[in-house]
Amino acid sequence: MRLGPKKLLPLLGTLTLAALLAGCAAPGAATPGGGTKDVGAPVDGGTLTFATDREPRSLDSAAGQDQPQALIARAYLDSLVRQESDGSFTPWLAKSWEISPDDLTYTLHLRTDVHFTDGTPFNAAAVKANVDYWLDPATAASETSSAFENFKSLETPDDSTVVITLSAPYADFLSVLASSFAGIQSPAGIARGIEGNAAAPIGSGPFKIESWDKQSQVVLVRNKDYNWAPATAAHQGPAHLDKIIWRFISEPTTRFAALQSGEVDAIETIPPESFQTATSSDNLTLIDGKRAGVPVQLDFNTKRAPFNDVSVRQAFRYATDVEAGLKSVFFGAYQGFGGALSPSTIFFDPAFEKTYTRNLDKANKLLDEAGWTTRDSAGYRTKDGKRLTANVSMGFGTLPQEYFLLDQIQGSVKEVGIDLQYEKLDDGQAAQRRADWDYDLTKDYWGGPNTAAALFFLYESTQNIPTAAGYHNNGTGYENPELDAAINQANLITDPAKRQALYSTAQKIISEQALAVPLYIQPLQYLYRNDRVAGVNTDPRSNQASFYDSWVLAR
Repeated sequence: MRLGPKKLLPLLGTLTLAALLAGCAAPGAATPGGGTKDVGAPVDGGTLTFATDREPRSLDSAAGQDQPQALIARAYLDSLVRQESDGSFTPWLAKSWEISPDDLTYTLHLRTDVHFTDGTPFNAAAVKANVDYWLDPATAASETSSAFENFKSLETPDDSTVVITLSAPYADFLSVLASSFAGIQSPAGIARGIEGNAAAPIGSGPFKIESWDKQSQVVLVRNKDYNWAPATAAHQGPAHLDKIIWRFISEPTTRFAALQSGEVDAIETIPPESFQTATSSDNLTLIDGKRAGVPVQLDFNTKRAPFNDVSVRQAFRYATDVEAGLKSVFFGAYQGFGGALSPSTIFFDPAFEKTYTRNLDKANKLLDEAGWTTRDSAGYRTKDGKRLTANVSMGFGTLPQEYFLLDQIQGSVKEVGIDLQYEKLDDGQAAQRRADWDYDLTKDYWGGPNTAAALFFLYESTQNIPTAAGYHNNGTGYENPELDAAINQANLITDPAKRQALYSTAQKIISEQALAVPLYIQPLQYLYRNDRVAGVNTDPRSNQASFYDSWVLAR
């Protein structure tokens, strides 16, 4: 038996995960110049107001599993294990664990001093109730349920022991358990059903939900009983803050102005045009991380023309000039990429970053070979009397700058005769278009897990099948047994070198087949007033903001 905590990835030192945490603030607020400001010892009490752009569809992080849920849920949900920035795992609600030599059986030994904020004890029965909830198709727990794809059984020999057996190994099993999507909830809350649990899930975390005023804010109050933080947290015991007001301000400049005026203490995501202002201010501290996984991209719909032809997809890639667009639209605040993964992702392969450097000659040659040899009076290519037109479906919290970026791409592909069009859709319309495969390109990303296993969700062919919520994760519709095999085999083994080889094969196929247009690496930017609050930091697994160690400064 191998004893946990278990170091999953011994080659992590050769990877770029350290970049994921670049700029993370320690309890002493880092100034833009890189020094520290003496803020004194932490003090208890006070309210921190945080503003983000997107409101969760549900506060239950298991149901649907989108990033806004993951961000807020860490305040009130604890996980069984914690993943550190070096990829290792440390105890949390599970105080220790063993993994069988065949990687099929996980025996978790639970803490016995934990209870949920409704008074329900945390025990083996509670873990079972949560696993059952994740596995219920109605919950649509896409990321968490993936770890249980080969689930065989769960046994509870006693109140403090859980034995989970898989029918086949899943290398990122512990990483998924460390996610806030897998935050453990009170069985009493789960028993209310998905709709009943959505507004106020019950956890064991440092805060609890007091109210949710939809389209405005969520109010979180301190859990005074909290005394089971991970050992690697900056402090133990209850949170310092009395309250967090979690506001939703979708317009970026309004959100930034609220921070400058002191209306809020911290924000997520900086308007690109304000990036230089933010980084030059003595009273503002930036946490500038990059999300691991599959960054923001445009998926080609390979199920229909024109992008069922790999030559047209490759031509589109060669014609685009995303980097120039990012510089002019995002003012250098957002970083581009060229492959299938963010460089901060474990098992990222840099070999495919420059495959599609802009080359109009190659683009034109590919389109000629694909039969798009004639042009209409507007200069667009035609074949069999039809114009080479591509429609982009955008929604899902599209930034204004993303539409400007599309304008730039529209101009670049027009040079080779492609008519790129887009509509500004609300989230509901965009979701329906995606469900119906009614698009040529669609915005996509996948922010977890923090290894190349994220490729499974956007490229493995079973992900073309809609979930219970009617949503298919794979926006390309692409099916390739070789790609499926590389991704799935990498999920089954724990040897880092073998996983790297398989994931490199997967990234090579994705690149050669030109399945998507890479746009930018999704920044995880948090900006806070260092003259008002201190101790703002980030979760080491996700690099998302955490306020457990935060406190309010004297004003």
